[in-house]
Amino acid sequence: MTRWSACRIAVAAIVCLTLATPVTSMPRFRLVEWPAAAPRPSFHLIDSDHRQRSPEDFRGRVTVVYFGFTHCPDVCPGQLLKLSLAAKGLGTSANNLRMIFITLDPERDSPELLKAYVQTFDSRIVGLTGSTADINAAAESFSVAYSKVPIGKDYTIEHSTGVYVLDKTIHLRLVGTSATSIKDWEHDLAILLAE
Repeated sequence: MTRWSACRIAVAAIVCLTLATPVTSMPRFRLVEWPAAAPRPSFHLIDSDHRQRSPEDFRGRVTVVYFGFTHCPDVCPGQLLKLSLAAKGLGTSANNLRMIFITLDPERDSPELLKAYVQTFDSRIVGLTGSTADINAAAESFSVAYSKVPIGKDYTIEHSTGVYVLDKTIHLRLVGTSATSIKDWEHDLAILLAE
């Protein structure tokens, strides 16, 4: 066997092995995908104009839902700023994007306070509040854990930091965290906005 024939056989073997090896594709999304079979989360709360709001009001738009409170010193404002920057990075496609900030502190976060708070970050953010029972139901629906923690004569709210993304058909599709980067938000929101 000539050297050239041996080389051709070796190349053919490599090609065959390459074709036989399954190709693993990169995941489509960078955030965690929510199981399609999971129950659809819901809420029935009021916005800054005291209008009743539910997920159905946001059908046709990609909607990001985040639970927090206006007296939060760092995590909540940091997350809202990150989402605002991601929305700005999406340009005109973000016209079909809405962000919802649901308070976990309805005692202090009135509709008017919520409006002033969220508008400092982005005009696409809608602040929602309601009775304690309504907030509890919304948080449970999204698997959000939280508790009121006394601090001297005051209190704070400790809560999980999941950020939930509903597609245009108001199905929960993705979950991010406070560690999700702006670029990852832009990437995944752009895919959902294009669907």
